[in-house]
Amino acid sequence: MRQTFLQTTILAFFFFLPCFIQAENSVRLTLKNPSSAPKQAIEQNASILLSRINQAFDAQQSGLNLSGIDITNKAKESLAALWANVHFKCDDSEVVQDCLATSNGYQIRQIPLAIEPQGATTADDTYQEAVINFEPSGQISSFYFTIGTNLYSKVMKNGNEVTDVRRRMQILDYVEHFRTAYNQKDINFLEQVFSDDALIIVGKVIKTQPTDINNFVGQTKVEFVKRTKQEYLSNLKKTFAVNKFINVKFDEIKVVRHPHPTKKDFYGVTLHQLYSSSTYSDDGYLFLLWDFRNEDAPQIHVRTWQPKYTDNSKTQIATPEEEIFQLGDFEIDI
Repeated sequence: MRQTFLQTTILAFFFFLPCFIQAENSVRLTLKNPSSAPKQAIEQNASILLSRINQAFDAQQSGLNLSGIDITNKAKESLAALWANVHFKCDDSEVVQDCLATSNGYQIRQIPLAIEPQGATTADDTYQEAVINFEPSGQISSFYFTIGTNLYSKVMKNGNEVTDVRRRMQILDYVEHFRTAYNQKDINFLEQVFSDDALIIVGKVIKTQPTDINNFVGQTKVEFVKRTKQEYLSNLKKTFAVNKFINVKFDEIKVVRHPHPTKKDFYGVTLHQLYSSSTYSDDGYLFLLWDFRNEDAPQIHVRTWQPKYTDNSKTQIATPEEEIFQLGDFEIDI
């Protein structure tokens, strides 16, 4: 009798165990301002997606189960590529956020994530935030890592007119997509977003020889190298191939609209970028010159990178603000 009771108890435990695990991993997303948005569809799709991500994270699954979620094929492919390079989970079981209207549908920001890059040498998780975009129907259309909420608000507050505000929202969306493209090694997106004649400038810190016998340390300087789009992307493909993970973060952003009336579709975006991978890391400033004359397919005409610091082996020297590339450093011929 006692044996039968124990067997029944053990069977009941294993029967209900999946339910406990599922409840522990589940995430419920609620909209604070449903307004005219398809509230039920957005909440349901986002909640299931985040719950499935958590389940895959805790079970250390190699892929995500996206069945039963209303999500575009493009978003599925993007999530699969991202998951192949970095695993993450939602930090909260309850997420309550505003639903923002965009030009293409709706958006939810500030979704807290704990990040675990594949092949990382550190056991510490990295906190980041995600944004989910939705079609007007509530179908999930994309999932990106975001810039910080304070940076987003700062950029949007500087919009002076309706068109400028809309463009700034587009720029931030593309910046987030641009950043996530490196995390998920999406070379196709980068091929599309750079114009064919894009100017790519890469800064490299080099050490010079000592100038005299009393100077044993030598000095450092930054050497700038120009690359064509194809040269840059060819090198990037090799970088993607040899790195188990790539993590790109932006913690400063400045968006400047061109002041000339005939060039108001051009924006300069300066970002402080923190780059890390399984083989290399750096800290520097990224400048992007965006062309929004075709709003459906904006392109980058200029991409520059320069280190935040140079090192003379004794102290780090910060790059002066006036030497950081900006919109006024480039002529636009239209």
